[in-house]
Amino acid sequence: MNKAKSHILSIDSLEEMLSVLRHELGNPINSLKITLDVLRENYDLFDDVKKRGYLNRASELLSKQEKLIDALKSYSKFHVREQTKIAFIPFWESFSAMASNRLRDGNIILTRNLETEPCSVKANSPALNEIMLSILDNAIEAVEDVNKPTIELKASRANGFVKIQMKDNGPGIKADDMSKIFIPLFSTKSGKMGMGLAIARKLSWEMGGRMEVESSLGIGTEARLWLKTLGDEENEI
Repeated sequence: MNKAKSHILSIDSLEEMLSVLRHELGNPINSLKITLDVLRENYDLFDDVKKRGYLNRASELLSKQEKLIDALKSYSKFHVREQTKIAFIPFWESFSAMASNRLRDGNIILTRNLETEPCSVKANSPALNEIMLSILDNAIEAVEDVNKPTIELKASRANGFVKIQMKDNGPGIKADDMSKIFIPLFSTKSGKMGMGLAIARKLSWEMGGRMEVESSLGIGTEARLWLKTLGDEENEI
């Protein structure tokens, strides 16, 4: 029964991913085709200025396609090669200080709550930083237009894992979008590639951890990251 359910969920996820890819890659291709068709059919009627306008438009659409392909390539490049022992509290203090400085520039209130004794986590330092920065970037974007923007950062430890929580008081994520937030190229923000959370989740799994996001409209969004503590490799989440 569990295996059947797992299989259904994976098919649903694949459908969501293909839908996003069809939209993000298909729309520019259709626009490019229409642009070139109009130019071809009216080439002898257009003056040089109008021809250049259509060619520039076609070049912009092609450039967008190249950026999307490069984004997908970047997803494949991110891997956890090696994991080492990382003292958690020094990492926490370093990241908190960086986040505090960054949020101060944007007049965003940061609250911190450390609820764990000194311990070490099994992780890859560059990958861990990439994950945390992606989560922070999303939280900052979420509170851009919020009155009294606030981000809460919390860490606790249980069952062989350190759990990091980052919560914002932004507008939240629509229910229809929640199943897509970890899909490469999906973004609710115009001009964004939509790769941050997808890469972050991939790296967390490769380190033996887990990442999830919970959101409520009008209340905010909370991202949670579980990191395996050193010596607890047998634990699972």
